[in-house]
Amino acid sequence: MSSFRYFMIVLVGLVLCPLGCSSSDQPELGQVTGTITLDGKPLTGVAVVFQPENGRPARGMTNAEGKYELVYIRQTKGTKVGPNRVEVAPSEEGEESEGEEPGDGDSQAASKKSKSAKPTVPAKYNTKSELKVDVKSGSNTFDFQLESK
Repeated sequence: MSSFRYFMIVLVGLVLCPLGCSSSDQPELGQVTGTITLDGKPLTGVAVVFQPENGRPARGMTNAEGKYELVYIRQTKGTKVGPNRVEVAPSEEGEESEGEEPGDGDSQAASKKSKSAKPTVPAKYNTKSELKVDVKSGSNTFDFQLESK
């Protein structure tokens, strides 16, 4: 009885361990931070996307100083190691101020003003991005000094 019970425990352990002991299918990630400026001024509230040659892109948002940090998925920071194409684009969030009523002439003017105040990022940095980086394992810093012309 004792050897049979021992055999069964070992057998169950061998069967269950791959389920709980397996490694993640997540690729190797490099931690990425940096600063983005446009014509020497920090770009605030823009989306930064690192798109690897294949696989999931990582995203971040710039703060008031133009600084960003990439998030791969949920709480996991970083992006896939290797070549990445970088896209920088204005965020779609917060396009209109809170409390604006449609049809109110003053708020329409304010809305147009706030939208026009958003930075215009040239297509060569977003939809047709020419920016490319090689992400290494560990900590990476990529600063981008963009020019509007």
